[in-house]
Amino acid sequence: MAMVVFPGAFLSSAFQVIRERLASTDFKKRQITRFENTLDLLYEVLDDAEMKQYRVPRIKSWLVSLKHYVYELDQLLDVIATDAQQMGKIQRILSGFINQCQYRMEVLLMEMHQLTLKKELLGLKDITSGRYRVRVSQKLLRKFRTKSLIDESVMNGREHEKEELIKFLLSDIHSDNLAPIISIVGLMGMGKTTLAQLVYNDDMITEHFELKAWVNVPESFNLVSPTGLNLSSFHISTDNSEDFEILQHQFLQLLTGKKYLLVLDGVCKIDENTWEELQILLKCGSSGSKMIVTTHDKEVASIMRSTRLIHLKQLEESDSWSLFVRYAFQGRNVFEYPNLELIGKKIVEKCGGLPLALKTLGNLLLKKFSESEWIKVLETDLWRLPEGEIYINLLLRLSYLILPSNLKRCFAYCSIFPKGYELEKGELIKLWMAEGLLKCHKRDKSEQELGNEFFNHLVSISFFQQSVIMPLWADKYYFVMHDLVNDLAKSMAGKQPFLLEEYHKPRARHIWCCLDFEDGDRKLEYLHRCNGLRSLIVDAQGYGPHRFKISTVVQHNLFSRVKLLRMLSFSGCNLLLLDDGIRNLKLLRYLDLSHTEIASLPNSICMLYNLQTLLLEECFKLLELPTDFCKLISLRHLNLTGTHIKKMPTKIERLNNLEMLTDFVVGEQRGFDIKMLGKLNQLHGKLQISGLENVNDPAHAVAANLEDKEHLEDLSMSYNEWREMDGSVTEAQASVLEALQPNINLTSLTIKDYRGGSFPNWLGDRHLPNLVSLELLGCKIHSQLPPLGQFPSLKKCSISSCDGIEIIGTEFLGYNSSDVPFRSLETLRFENMAEWKEWLCLEGFPLLQKLCIKHCPKLKSALPQHLPSLQKLEIIDCQELAASIPKAANITELELKRCDDILINELPSKLKRIILCGTQVIQSTLEQILLNCAFLEELEVEDFFGPNLEWSSLDMCSCNSLRTLTITSWHSSSLPFPLHLFTNLNSLMLYDYPWLESFSGRQLPSNLCSLQIKKCPKLMASREEWGLFQLNSLKQFSVGDDLEILESFPEESLLPSTMKSLELTNCSNLRIINYKGLLHMTSLESLCIEDCPCLDSLPEEGLPSSLSTLSIHDCPLIKQKYQKEEGERWHTISHIPDVTIS
Repeated sequence: MAMVVFPGAFLSSAFQVIRERLASTDFKKRQITRFENTLDLLYEVLDDAEMKQYRVPRIKSWLVSLKHYVYELDQLLDVIATDAQQMGKIQRILSGFINQCQYRMEVLLMEMHQLTLKKELLGLKDITSGRYRVRVSQKLLRKFRTKSLIDESVMNGREHEKEELIKFLLSDIHSDNLAPIISIVGLMGMGKTTLAQLVYNDDMITEHFELKAWVNVPESFNLVSPTGLNLSSFHISTDNSEDFEILQHQFLQLLTGKKYLLVLDGVCKIDENTWEELQILLKCGSSGSKMIVTTHDKEVASIMRSTRLIHLKQLEESDSWSLFVRYAFQGRNVFEYPNLELIGKKIVEKCGGLPLALKTLGNLLLKKFSESEWIKVLETDLWRLPEGEIYINLLLRLSYLILPSNLKRCFAYCSIFPKGYELEKGELIKLWMAEGLLKCHKRDKSEQELGNEFFNHLVSISFFQQSVIMPLWADKYYFVMHDLVNDLAKSMAGKQPFLLEEYHKPRARHIWCCLDFEDGDRKLEYLHRCNGLRSLIVDAQGYGPHRFKISTVVQHNLFSRVKLLRMLSFSGCNLLLLDDGIRNLKLLRYLDLSHTEIASLPNSICMLYNLQTLLLEECFKLLELPTDFCKLISLRHLNLTGTHIKKMPTKIERLNNLEMLTDFVVGEQRGFDIKMLGKLNQLHGKLQISGLENVNDPAHAVAANLEDKEHLEDLSMSYNEWREMDGSVTEAQASVLEALQPNINLTSLTIKDYRGGSFPNWLGDRHLPNLVSLELLGCKIHSQLPPLGQFPSLKKCSISSCDGIEIIGTEFLGYNSSDVPFRSLETLRFENMAEWKEWLCLEGFPLLQKLCIKHCPKLKSALPQHLPSLQKLEIIDCQELAASIPKAANITELELKRCDDILINELPSKLKRIILCGTQVIQSTLEQILLNCAFLEELEVEDFFGPNLEWSSLDMCSCNSLRTLTITSWHSSSLPFPLHLFTNLNSLMLYDYPWLESFSGRQLPSNLCSLQIKKCPKLMASREEWGLFQLNSLKQFSVGDDLEILESFPEESLLPSTMKSLELTNCSNLRIINYKGLLHMTSLESLCIEDCPCLDSLPEEGLPSSLSTLSIHDCPLIKQKYQKEEGERWHTISHIPDVTIS
C-alpha cells in the first residue's frame, strides 16, 4: 500500500492541507478558485526559494512573509471550521459570519497575490516537476522506522584518544583541592560527546568509580537554580524541593567521601566566578575522583585549569570512509555497489573528516542505492567549504532540506525547546498533532502512526539522540537534540520560537515563557502583542511562596488576548484555579495542567471543541471532571494519573476518538458504570480501571468490551473499599472478572484487591500469549493460583498479599503441556503471603534472574534447586523456611534476613554483595563468606545477639575485594574479625554496637576513606585509642551518639589532617566544638552538625579556613546566635561560601 508524503519545501505540506480545507468551506466557488490559482503559483517556486534563501536575503524575506500569510490563512480556516461546528449554515449566513471571513480572505489573497508578482524579480523558478512530486512506496518508507542501532562500542579513528582518556581516569593523578580534569576540545561535530560516552560506559570505568554522573551543561551555566547544575544526574529530585540550598546539601552528602567521575558535556562558556562556585560543590569527593569536560572552546579548558587536554582533529581518510560506510551501508558489503563507492568517497572527501557530518550523511543515504540520489547529494550547490562550524551547519542543513515537507515542519517546531531539554516521544507527537503537523493528504496512516515514523526518522539521522541522563523514566523514553541541531531547528523555524524575554514580536508563533516571582507579570505583558501566538509553555520559576502564581486575573488577561492558541502548558506552575476565560481559546488542541494544585475545572472548558490532549497528571486535589465533559468531541488523550477522581463524567462513551485514557473509575450510581467503556475501542497504551467492587452484573462487564480493545498494552484492574461478602456476592464478583477478559495483545496486567471465589479462566495457559508482566496484589483467594507456567512471553511475575493461598502446587505450572514451565520468566516475587505454607512446583524457571520471597511467615518448604540463570536471591522474614538455597553459580547478590532455618550447603563463588540479618543466619554463614567469597565487595550484617565471634586465625586473603562493611545492631563485645586484614576496605559503618569497647592495635584498615560510628557508647569512650590520626586515607568521619557520651569534640590530634568531611549527629550532651581538634584539619571542607541541643557556640578562634560548607540543623542555641544576617555571631561564619542553619 503506497503512502504520499510531501518531499518539497517547508510549506509544501501546509499548501496541500489548506487546499483541502478551502474546498470544505461555504465560500463561493469563484473565490476558492482564485485562491487555489494563487497557491499554485506560489507552490511551484517553493523549492527554489527554499534552496536560494541562504544566499539571497530578499528571497528569505519573501519566504518569511509567505510563511506569515500561510499561518494567517490556516488560522482563519481553523476559526471557520470551529464555528461551523457550533452553528448551522443558515445561522452563519444570518450572523454575517461568512461576510466577515470573506473580507479577511480577500485581504490575505491580495497580499499573497503581491508575492506572486515578485517571483520573476527574485529569479524564482518552477523546479517541482518530476522528481519533487514523488509517490513513495511503503518499502522506501522503511527508513522512517527504527532499525537496529549502530554499535557505538567502536569509534573509528579515536582508539588512541580513548586509550589516553581511560589511562588518565584510572591513574593515581591527584590535585590538592579538586578532582583532576581532562578536557576534550574540538569543533562542533568532531565527536567529543561520543568519545566521552564511549569511555563513560566502559566496564573498567564503571567498576573503578563509586559514583558516575553525566551533566548536559546548559547555555546559561549558573548555580542559582537547579537548572544550572542538573542534580537529577545524581538521582537527587528537584521536583518538590523548597530551597536550592537543601539540594546543594543533598548533593554534598552524596559526593562526600566518594570516588566519583563527573562528565560536564558541552560547556560553551564559563566565567571564573561561576567556576569557583562550582568547585566548592565538587571538592568533597575522595582521592581518585576525576572529571571530563567537553567543549569547543580552549578558553573554557584554561579557566577550569584542566590537568590534561585532548584536542580532537579531523579523522584520517580511511577512518572517515569506514565511519561513513558503517552508517550508509549498515552491514551490507560496500563492494557490491562499486558505482556508489566512487561517489561516496567523493562525498566523504568533502566532509573534511568531521564525524558528525559523516554520520549525518551516512544516515541520509541509508537504504538509498540509486546513483542519481547520491550524485544529487554530491553536486548540490550547498556544498561549499567554509571552515569550522559554518561548514557543519551546511551539512546539517542539507540533511534537513531533503526531509519531507511535513517532517521539516515537525522538526522546526522543536525549536521551542531550550537546549538540553529532555524530549519525551509520546508528548512531542501530541504537540505535533496539536499544531496540525501530522495531517497528510490521502494518507493510509493515523496521525499517531505517522508521528511515530517521523520521530523514529529524526532519531535515525541523529537529529534526536537518546538521553544519557534519563534514557528511560516511568516507562517513557527521553531524547535530546544536540546543541548544533537545536540551532538548526531555530534557524529553519525562521527565528520565531524563542524565550519570551528574547523574542516577543507580534508575529511570534511559539514561545517558551519563563516567569519568576519578581517580574512574571511584566513579562506576560509582552504576550499582549503576540496576536498570532499558537504555542505557549509557561515555566514558573522558584520554590514554594517564591514561585510565580498564575492567578485567575493573569489568566483572564492572557486568554482574552491570545485567542488563537493551539497549545498551552501550565505544567508544574503555581495554579489553583483555571479561569473561565479558557472558553476563548476555541482553537486549543493541547492543554497541560499536570503537577498543579488545581482542584476543579470550569465547565467552560467543555466548549473547547478542538481539544485533543488534556493532561492532568498528579493533580492530586482534582476530585471530578466537569458536567459537560462529553462535549469535548475531539479529545484523544486524557491523562488522569495521580488524580483522585471519584467517578467518570456522564456519557464519556461519546468521546469515541479517545486513544489514551489512563484511568477509568467505576462509580456507584447508575450512569457512571463500566458499560461506558464499551465504545472506547481506540484506547492505546495503559488503562487503569478502579472501583470494580461497584460492578455487580456480569452483563455490564461484558458490555465494557475489553476483549476488543486490541491496542491496549497495559491493563490494571483494582477494587477499592470492601464490605463483608456472602458466597453469592463472591460468586458474582468472580463472574464479573471472568467477563472482563482482555484482548490477546495485552503485555502487562495487574489485578489488585480482588476477592472473588477464584481467578478467571482466561488468566492461564495460552489465553494471553503476549503477556510479559503480571502482578496479583491483595487478592483474597481461598483456592489456588492460576496456571501461569505456560505463558510463553511472561518475564516478570509478582504475587503479594494473597492471604488465602496456602499451597502453590503443580497447577501453578500450567496444564497439558510438555513445554518447560516459566520458560521466559526473569523475575519472580512473593511478598506478604500470610498463609502460604508449601511450594511444591519446583521445576522450570530456566531464565530466572531474580527470586524474592518476603514476609511469608508460615512458608516451610521448599525452594527450586536448579536455577542456572539466577543472579539475585532475597529471602526476608520467612522464619519457618527450612530449605536449601538454590544451586546457582551466577548469583552475585544474596540477602537473607530473619530466616534462621535456611540451609546453605555451598555459597556461590561469584557473590559481590551480601546482606545477612539474624543471629543464626550470621553464625551459620559468615565464616563461609570470609573463606570462600573472593569477589565480595559489599557486606552488611545486622541483628546479632549471640556470643563473641572471633575468626582471627582464618585465612581471609580471599576478601581482598571487600570495599564496604556495615555492622548494625551487633550485641557482642568484640569484632568478629580483624578489620585490618580487609586491605581494600574504604567504607566502614558501625551502628548500634553497644558492647564494643575499642579498636585495638591495627584493627582499622590502612586504606579506610569513610568511617561512621553511631550508637556505640563504649567504643566512643575509647576514641583516642583508635589511632585515627595515622589513617592518612580517611576523608569522612561521621559520629552519632544519643547516649550523652560526647561533651567536647574532637580532641586534639584525634583525626588526621586529610579529613574533608565531619558530621556530628544527635549528640545530646555536646557543648563544645574543640578548636584544637580542628586546627590541623587544613583540608576540611564540610562540617555538618545536627540535633545537638546543648551546643551554644562555635570555636571563638574560628573554623578551618578550608571550610566551604557549614550545615547546622536542630541546634536551637546555635541558630539564635548564628542566624544569617541577624545573629550576633553571624559575622564569624559569614565568609564561608555555603552556610545552612535551620
